[in-house]
Amino acid sequence: MACSLEDHREYLHQHGIKSTRPRNLVWEILLTHDGILSAEEIYQTAVQQGETVNFSTIYRVLELFVEKGLVEKSFFPGTQKNVFSVCHVGHTHHLICLRCHKTVDISPCPLSDLEKQIAAKTDFQIVGHHLEIYGYCPECRKIMK
Repeated sequence: MACSLEDHREYLHQHGIKSTRPRNLVWEILLTHDGILSAEEIYQTAVQQGETVNFSTIYRVLELFVEKGLVEKSFFPGTQKNVFSVCHVGHTHHLICLRCHKTVDISPCPLSDLEKQIAAKTDFQIVGHHLEIYGYCPECRKIMK
């Protein structure tokens, strides 16, 4: 899903983010990767592509993208690190492979009824939730046997 530099500039501008080389680079890496990436993996990908960028810059860009709602930040228990992925339109939940980091969207939301029950029981106005289920994908299970 490669986008032109102009597409990046316009998309970032629509979300109140100035387009810069590091921001475009991080965005492109996230868009072309299927699944989740740590800041270190994004940095290594950039270096492998011949880019010169500081790790701290990568992390600041990721935090900005999270703040603006472009990227989801999750804690990955297998590595004790934060991981990042592009936010999908709408409400999504994920299965995440602990070995290869592949993500699979869970749809429809399995928590809708539970959320309504909890709201009725507690009188909370629930505005959202986030669900990630960790395990091993079929391909990794085959390798691990």
